[in-house]
Amino acid sequence: MIRPLLAALLLLTGSPPAPAPAELEARRLALAVVRGPRGPFREALDTDQMLERRVGTRAWRGLTERQRAALREAVRERFAGMLAPPPAVAADIAWTKPLSSGPASDEVALGVRFGEKTLKTKWTLRREGSSQWKIRDVVLADPGISLAEATLSTLGPVPVRRQDRIRRARNEVLPRLAALVAIGIAVLLAAPRVPVPRRRFLYFAAVFPAVFFAATAGIAGARIAGEPYAVGIAPAAEPWRRSQDLAVAAQREGRPAQARELWNLALAAGSPEGPSAYELGLAAKTRGDVETARAFFQRALAVASPAPGANRELATLALEAGRLAEAERDISSYMAAAGPDPDALSLQAVVKTNLGKPAEAVEAIAEARRLVGGGPKGAELEARIRARASDAAGAVSALRPLTEKGLSNRDELRRDPAYLPIATDPAWVSFLNEKVGVSEKSTVNSQQSTGSVR
Repeated sequence: MIRPLLAALLLLTGSPPAPAPAELEARRLALAVVRGPRGPFREALDTDQMLERRVGTRAWRGLTERQRAALREAVRERFAGMLAPPPAVAADIAWTKPLSSGPASDEVALGVRFGEKTLKTKWTLRREGSSQWKIRDVVLADPGISLAEATLSTLGPVPVRRQDRIRRARNEVLPRLAALVAIGIAVLLAAPRVPVPRRRFLYFAAVFPAVFFAATAGIAGARIAGEPYAVGIAPAAEPWRRSQDLAVAAQREGRPAQARELWNLALAAGSPEGPSAYELGLAAKTRGDVETARAFFQRALAVASPAPGANRELATLALEAGRLAEAERDISSYMAAAGPDPDALSLQAVVKTNLGKPAEAVEAIAEARRLVGGGPKGAELEARIRARASDAAGAVSALRPLTEKGLSNRDELRRDPAYLPIATDPAWVSFLNEKVGVSEKSTVNSQQSTGSVR
């Protein structure tokens, strides 16, 4: 159980440091892509570096500016679309946390709130000039999906190829030249049969199509001569996505054999194995099949491109089974790979508490509070963590300042499922049944007339 000493230790935690420039920039660009306008985000994408890595330096430099512009536009639109919120869902930034800073790039963990759900992402940015930043990549932290790689994969297996100029000239230039020759032959054959005064009308009628075919043949020839590479952008779709979605649905509905068959089809079509196994593990866990879920999570970590979120899920399963050392190891591995977030820190605090490590538990709680911005949100988060650890006294201690200031409603606390672990604890019951103070009574009356303030 978290001891009262932890409350005293929390008082020693100072105010959060000023945000780093990369953290502020990641937040600004994330707001742009989820709220709009998307222009700043699109322009900040390091598309040239992404595309050069995808098609090769030689091919990228051999493209014309027109071809590069088409590829840039496709990447910007598809990348931004992967972070777009669902229709009619409000989006916001839940928290940010700088992870690393170096001469080449900075890394920031950022939680994007879509309605009631929060998407954990890792942003890699590099400074360009004195004040400009470029987005090198955004990674969906739990499944371990690089949006840069995912976006580039939608361009097709070979978006840029060295073109066969002879074949292209045969297909694009020769038919136009043949039409031009045909017009000339037709004029030569028809001219003797047309009276001399009217031949000028024949020549005049032949000039326009002749000029058209000559001009288009010249343009096509110049383009072929100036474009050693051809660009072919595939439709925006991942060929394996449908099979994976069907596999997850089958797993969630209790059809494991069909789920595995569809999963194999997704893998054969190019689905990344780690993220795919992670999604199937989540589906099995939702259905209550813990052993299947654990097997998929372990598989998601054993591949070349693992899904870090599997470690957090394994930590949760281990905690529920009472295997505390295993839970501690798994949640530590998760945060080392994906960075901290309020939920992971909450889980870590509960594990540390149950292991009898109060100092480490309070450090996790303090960090979680800082991530959500402190204040009432931080106090509520701490209370939920303490409730999850069955520390009713700690939950009451965290909430009491809020109730005294009228910032928390005991009726809402009674209905909140987060406090079920301490629902029958005498300290919690006594707190809920305390006489409502003047300030809290005012807040309750206000909420009854205008709705909850939380």
